[in-house]
Amino acid sequence: MIYPGPMNGDRMAYELEHANMPPKERSDWPLPSFDARDWAEAFCKVVKEKGFDPVKDEDWVVVWFANALMRGLDEGAARAQSK
Repeated sequence: MIYPGPMNGDRMAYELEHANMPPKERSDWPLPSFDARDWAEAFCKVVKEKGFDPVKDEDWVVVWFANALMRGLDEGAARAQSK
């Protein structure tokens, strides 16, 4: 899989180039999003494109991504406090 978005550290140029583009049309979507619904939608889309059984209940996937995002946020906060 090719990483969507700039890998050379030139994030500012990428952001300027894509400033007026709707978020879901950007190559890095849903990476900048903290919305579990965005991640669930992108996940279900990839699952369907890869030919796996489509996810029947996207709401369940939203709950999973919400938990994963919050766990990551909590871990980051804990590491910042321990420094």
